[in-house]
Amino acid sequence: MIGFLQTSRKETKSAFADFIRNAKSDEKKRVYNTVITQATKRQREVLESVRAR
Repeated sequence: MIGFLQTSRKETKSAFADFIRNAKSDEKKRVYNTVITQATKRQREVLESVRAR
């Protein structure tokens, strides 16, 4: 039964998955902070474009 479970599981490899698994905590925090900052900026731009209409 265990062999069946191990062989049926698909493993996906990607740069993102490797980063999540292997990056140090401070590096993850830096990347997450950058992503959140950019997402917030884009949301503000969308809101401003709606207000300008």
